[in-house]
Amino acid sequence: MKWTFNLLQNNVFRSFKQDQNGQIAILFALLSMPMLFAAGAAVDYGRRNAAKAQLDAAVDSAVLGVITQKTNTLTSDMLSSARTQFMADAAKLPGVTITSFTPTPLPGATQVGITANYTATVKTTLGSMMNVVTMNISGQSGSVRNVAQYIDFYLLLDNSPSMGLAATAADISNMQRVANGCAFACHLLNSNGTENNNDNYNIAKRNNIKLRIQVLRDAVSNLVDSAKSSMNLTQQFRMEMWTFSDFQTKLMSLTPSLDLVKSASSQIDLAYSYQDQRDSQTAYERAISKMTSQIPASGNGVTAATPIRFLFFVTDGVQDTPIDGTMSNQSSGYKINNNRFISAISPSTCQTMKNSNIKIGIIYTQYLPLYSDDFYNQNVKPFENNIGPMLKSCATDGLYFPVATNGDINQAMQQLFSAALASVRITN
Repeated sequence: MKWTFNLLQNNVFRSFKQDQNGQIAILFALLSMPMLFAAGAAVDYGRRNAAKAQLDAAVDSAVLGVITQKTNTLTSDMLSSARTQFMADAAKLPGVTITSFTPTPLPGATQVGITANYTATVKTTLGSMMNVVTMNISGQSGSVRNVAQYIDFYLLLDNSPSMGLAATAADISNMQRVANGCAFACHLLNSNGTENNNDNYNIAKRNNIKLRIQVLRDAVSNLVDSAKSSMNLTQQFRMEMWTFSDFQTKLMSLTPSLDLVKSASSQIDLAYSYQDQRDSQTAYERAISKMTSQIPASGNGVTAATPIRFLFFVTDGVQDTPIDGTMSNQSSGYKINNNRFISAISPSTCQTMKNSNIKIGIIYTQYLPLYSDDFYNQNVKPFENNIGPMLKSCATDGLYFPVATNGDINQAMQQLFSAALASVRITN
């Protein structure tokens, strides 16, 4: 009887165990489907995020490809190019289909801007088992920059005999040593009009003594290089170049070809001194009046037809000029004789240009005081403290740079150029 009970118990246990195994299998099957779908969704969502990151990078690249163009106007060709670039990058992504791409220029008088929007789908893998064949993606990018401004630079460079001063204290000492105590490299012609190879100018050249006029020549050449490297638009900057003493010489007419200006800068040289020793060879009244008639009113710089205009004026600050009619400010200096006037510049000389919104930048190569010279003591020393302030008053605010005897004209020219660009930069 006991044996019969045990056998029955074993049969029941085996039957229960078999039933339990069947339930577990069914339960596992029921639970595995959501787990499989969840795993598939995670994989597809990861693929979607990776595709979006790549498409976002592609739309950023397309926008930057437009906004970095050297132009203030976004054309339909540029927008089409942005679309072509984006579609080419998107085509590299497997399972991605672009459904739209819309680049849009942003209007603005002082800014250039673009936005671009895209939509796309990514084909799923396991998600299709849940009837989710694709997943949607969308994104956008945009960029705005200030318009680059067109600028005309007019260079008015003092090449009068006083710019033959040796450039540094060491050069002055060497010049005085080889030229009987004179610090100036006067440039003379023989009586028959030929070059005087024994004048101080040629003595300085033979002894490798650098003069202010040479430093100025190098500074202009370097200015052109800086302008070329700073352009954000094709032919954004134009230049015109003049030298002046008692008369003016145009070395280069206004041109967008800065290479021509750089080449012409090699012609910057010291004016000849006159054999009759008349020294009225720094004519501010003539020079500024001439430039006032040459330079049109300044524009806003947004288009090539409306450039902002600058006068870059380099001088040692003392005019020693022939008298043409009435001087603008006779109380500022001394009338030496009926045809010679010496003084600091009169700020009123520059006012007409300022009224036309022409900005005036001035580099003052500081005038060397000669207290051992009776003429200097009588005619220049009384107003020597006004030389710099008068020039500064002539300059536009922030565009005045004095250079001492041991100073660097080239550095001052670079500072003037940077300050000039900063003075007209649109910041709104």
